Amino acid sequence: MIESRRLRQFLAVYELGSIGQAADKLLLTQPALSKSLRSLEDELGVRLFDRTPVGVVPTVFGDTLAMHAKGIEAQLRQAEAAIGALRGKAKGHVVVGIGPSVAPNLMPLATLSLQRLHPGIELSVVEGLVDDLLPQLRRGQIDVAVGAWPRIADPDFSTEVIIVDTLEVFARADHPLARHPGPIGMEALLGHAWALPPATQKWRQHLDGLFVEQGLAPPAPAVTSTSASYLKALMLRGDFLSFLPGQLVSTETDRLVPLPVDMVRAHPDISMTFRERALLKAPVAELVQVLRAAGQELAAEAS
Repeated sequence: MIESRRLRQFLAVYELGSIGQAADKLLLTQPALSKSLRSLEDELGVRLFDRTPVGVVPTVFGDTLAMHAKGIEAQLRQAEAAIGALRGKAKGHVVVGIGPSVAPNLMPLATLSLQRLHPGIELSVVEGLVDDLLPQLRRGQIDVAVGAWPRIADPDFSTEVIIVDTLEVFARADHPLARHPGPIGMEALLGHAWALPPATQKWRQHLDGLFVEQGLAPPAPAVTSTSASYLKALMLRGDFLSFLPGQLVSTETDRLVPLPVDMVRAHPDISMTFRERALLKAPVAELVQVLRAAGQELAAEAS
């Protein structure tokens, strides 16, 4: 049987294309690493690399072994992580893709909790819209996707609701409509400047539908942007209205306020989506637990 030590040494040479560089990385002498490679080739009865003056080039046998060795190495890392989790020492790297609505509140809360409970887990967070993040989730470039988007109709994925949000018309706290004494009719909103996501975005489509249901033309925004942080910054500096989820502005409640608009509120689910087998990785399983707890904490605060 091939020793895992030799597989790791082989992979180092394969990835670097140089015995010398691999030896430096592995803290071995070059003769020792060369001997290990020759022993591995003797055991398998094939040549794994062609030696050239500028390095080594894998043969078809080397490419085949590398493909399987990478899978074995990944399984070993998962086993080590799982054992570490059982010992209360989960380690590893998790990549999370988040939508704009969870960036200000939910994800920072979950991150702080994860670092406190599992300091050995390294977290990478990328923000994007659903059209960007879900293809990355399918390709395995991210481990978990968190945001307010529909459930994915794919048996390979699991989707779990973390918290229920509310879509509102927001304005700056000193906006003229923020001082309105009672419910505001939707027609009254049309006389003000709007800053909105593109017409293809889910929140925007819902807002447009509310106006159409009342026989009104949807607002024509003065500014359109895919950046939620830009829309918030613009509202804080100018008298713009926007239609945003409450979680997105939850850290600005003293400066951005929901208007008492006479309309039916929408309550989108903020959920996390992941592949079931991703939970075999202890760091991913721990993050999922932390996200659940963060959602419960925010729901308790809201109630």
